Amino acid sequence: MFDWFLSTEKRIAKNQRRLTNRDSQPEDRETSARWLLENGGQKGLRALLTRFDMNLTHQLNDKDEKEFVYGLLASKGSEVSKPLRVHLKKCRQVALPVRLLEEIEGEEAAISMVYEILDLEYKKDDLNNPDKKKNMLVWLTERRHEGAIEAVKPFIDDFDEGVRHAAMEVVIAQGEGEAAALLEARMVHPEEDSNRLRVRLAQVFVNRRWSLADPEAVSAVLPSGFTVSGGRIVPA
Repeated sequence: MFDWFLSTEKRIAKNQRRLTNRDSQPEDRETSARWLLENGGQKGLRALLTRFDMNLTHQLNDKDEKEFVYGLLASKGSEVSKPLRVHLKKCRQVALPVRLLEEIEGEEAAISMVYEILDLEYKKDDLNNPDKKKNMLVWLTERRHEGAIEAVKPFIDDFDEGVRHAAMEVVIAQGEGEAAALLEARMVHPEEDSNRLRVRLAQVFVNRRWSLADPEAVSAVLPSGFTVSGGRIVPA
């Protein structure tokens, strides 16, 4: 009853706190989610999106709740686009928000947004939080797009092995062209210390029968099980 005496902004804040509180009852979080959707306008939608960044201890329950929130947001269609784009630039967990953007605006718009987020993350240069970069790159590995290689180039030299690996998988997914030169350059990079990464790249060069620009340099860093013959990497 006392909620009626609160401003809309304070009611949005109250419902957002309850929605993202692990100690709230599930039915209370659902009630808050519905209120934010129906009464909070654009700010309510932004608040509703923050549920994607909170995880419950029980993973199945967490997944079900997030899918419920996803369904609520999807029902608003294009109304969600603006708050969703703002949220994507700040959020920690990107899988469901990007999926939602793709559903609402289409794959091309989602890819362009992912490029924008990657650029922001690169400029941020956060050494303590590589997960967002990595998850964006993993999403891109399932798509072929003319701008993909250019967008992921900065991450081929990332400090985090997982980010480097994901960036290279994007390059690999694009096929031929510039891919071979970029991947060979990383394979012989003096600061590359990941044997797992070099094994993956060697396997790609074997499978695609790519010629090497500098066979001697590649031979010096090849992991066990591979050798160079006739200007190509082959199984040892």
